[in-house]
Amino acid sequence: MREAELEATLAQSLGAEAARAALDALIAAWGGCRLDIPNGTASRKRRRDAEIRRRHRDGADLFALRDQYGLSDRHLRRILYPAHGRPLGPGAACGHGEVVP
Repeated sequence: MREAELEATLAQSLGAEAARAALDALIAAWGGCRLDIPNGTASRKRRRDAEIRRRHRDGADLFALRDQYGLSDRHLRRILYPAHGRPLGPGAACGHGEVVP
């Protein structure tokens, strides 16, 4: 994306003045570098998995979770019981480094 396109895109959400300031900060910090900006898939999956674990702890059964999230039974079990079939308890770290609330 070119500088003018980026500024126009930022201006739609931030306003023209804030967009110019944000763009200047980006250029100052990373100008000339190639950036790999994540698309958010991994963070959405982590939030979804945390929500599934929370709902399961609160009593939701596997069938309801499977239907709501469109996941297979096997995939749900991988989310709920990632380490040798043991459920993740509160405060346990899951496979992505986040802590289960």
